[in-house]
Amino acid sequence: METGAGPHPLRLFVCLMPLCLVLLVGPGRPGTAEEVILLDSKASQAELGWTALPSNGWEEISGVDEHDRPIRTYQVCNVLEPNQDNWLQTGWISRGRGQRIFVELQFTLRDCSSIPGAAGTCKETFNAYYLETEADLGRGRPRLGGNRPRKIDTIAADESFTQGDLGERKMKLNTEVREIGPLSRQGFHLAFQDVGACVALVSVRVYYKQCRATVRGLAAFPATAAESAFSTLVEVTGTCVSHSEGEPGSPPRMHCGADGEWLVPVGRCSCSAGFQERGDICEACPPGFFKVSPRRPLCSPCPEHSLALEKASTFCVCQDTYARSPTDPPSASCTRPPSAPRDLQYSLSRSPLALRLRWLPPADSGGRSDVTYSLLCLLCGRDGPAGACQPCGPRVAFVPRQAGLRERAATLLHLRPGARYTVRVAALNGVSGPAAAAGATYAQVTVSTGPGVIPRVPSARWISSRGGFPVFPV
Repeated sequence: METGAGPHPLRLFVCLMPLCLVLLVGPGRPGTAEEVILLDSKASQAELGWTALPSNGWEEISGVDEHDRPIRTYQVCNVLEPNQDNWLQTGWISRGRGQRIFVELQFTLRDCSSIPGAAGTCKETFNAYYLETEADLGRGRPRLGGNRPRKIDTIAADESFTQGDLGERKMKLNTEVREIGPLSRQGFHLAFQDVGACVALVSVRVYYKQCRATVRGLAAFPATAAESAFSTLVEVTGTCVSHSEGEPGSPPRMHCGADGEWLVPVGRCSCSAGFQERGDICEACPPGFFKVSPRRPLCSPCPEHSLALEKASTFCVCQDTYARSPTDPPSASCTRPPSAPRDLQYSLSRSPLALRLRWLPPADSGGRSDVTYSLLCLLCGRDGPAGACQPCGPRVAFVPRQAGLRERAATLLHLRPGARYTVRVAALNGVSGPAAAAGATYAQVTVSTGPGVIPRVPSARWISSRGGFPVFPV
């Protein structure tokens, strides 16, 4: 690679700065893959300080772009001397997490036919190389030759310029992208070999592609470097965003392709109870709304007669005097006990002695459809006060039953002749408590059976309520 310093040839500068720099601005790069920049010569405002050999080969030139920002370029134009071997070596480039590296070169190249006297010595290509190393080779004398660099490619221009283009202030900028890798060492140097071209290396940009950090299905996936082989996919496990959760044993996953694009996700996360999905985050349910389970996508308004004063509520509490039964779901409206049965009527038969009762449903069912009825029988002294009443005891039978009635009629059998009975009919529902029987939610009648013979009762039984209703002893 080394070359002795010969006679200083004629130098034909490729591009006078900043005449050609307007060509450096182009449309944005398409696609959604993220490029991790390892080197961008245009981003340096100081001298690049790359190593050139021999000293009369590549030369660093400064200029400004269309925004008056300084940039640095390298150019060489020793086209009138044969056997050119001019090398330019970049500084050490750390590869980071990249294995498949892209090198983008922007350059201008002069048409040899437009240079008088250069027909036998002028070339219209240059060579690009790279050398993997574990550390910086340092500046000064290039050492690529002793470490056998790998050739990337011979670089040719799609468009070259002529003397006439210079006169019209028109430069033709070429962009070439080459790929190197897979790399295994910590970094590398790039090198460019001129073999007799008139070329200006306007920009060198080195990068690798990665799937950019993203959120899909409420799962966050980190930026992931693409593998070197096109057939290789990198499986990445996502992390559920704050206030969300995934399916147990099946975390969300995505695959990063070699082109730096994510493939279709597998699985997703769901917002936890009390939170709902909004874009890529889970936000708390506002006051007055609730969400009981991650399986529900959105928060719901509190059911009737309930409220949620705090954010992120998982259920709504019932207002005063309202409640839910143990079997009601959190989405059910809050309800209250019913009012008393209406229009309680009775008839008394003498043979056999029986009291038949009929009534109408309560005016207010409490907002529920599970209204049932329970009866309480009291045996009172004929002339005594109401406080002297006692439970009727097991001798009195209730048909069809004493508690849990859905029918609005019942018959009391085996009553005593010459006794006074008070019978209370209470309306109950799923939120009625034990106090309902002692409260004002019942209707009652008082009946005297008149004189007669006490009938013989062959058997009797204790009647009690079921399903959480009050127990009325008889």
